[in-house]
Amino acid sequence: MSNVYRALSLMAASTTLLIGTAVRAQGATAPVAGLEPDRRPVSAPVIQGLTVDVALKTRRLAGVSAPWPPGLARIAEQGAWYSPMFQPGMPGRYDLRQLHGARP
Repeated sequence: MSNVYRALSLMAASTTLLIGTAVRAQGATAPVAGLEPDRRPVSAPVIQGLTVDVALKTRRLAGVSAPWPPGLARIAEQGAWYSPMFQPGMPGRYDLRQLHGARP
């Protein structure tokens, strides 16, 4: 039993060493998340701007009857930020806004 344990330990150590060497050989040119979380990489893409027009606001508020609550209208105008409200959720009886199409 101890020979099997030694063989497995040796195999795990060799694999770890090989993986570590391969990662080190590639170089750390890309930013690694967590090393400097308060700094944005210089090469990171930047959104220059997004104009929220009436068509985009209407598409984001599809399935919500007017008059829209002020907070909800503000969310629709938030620009390029991600919001799960703009994505279709579960289909069927859970699709209250009918973003998947009309109910059968």
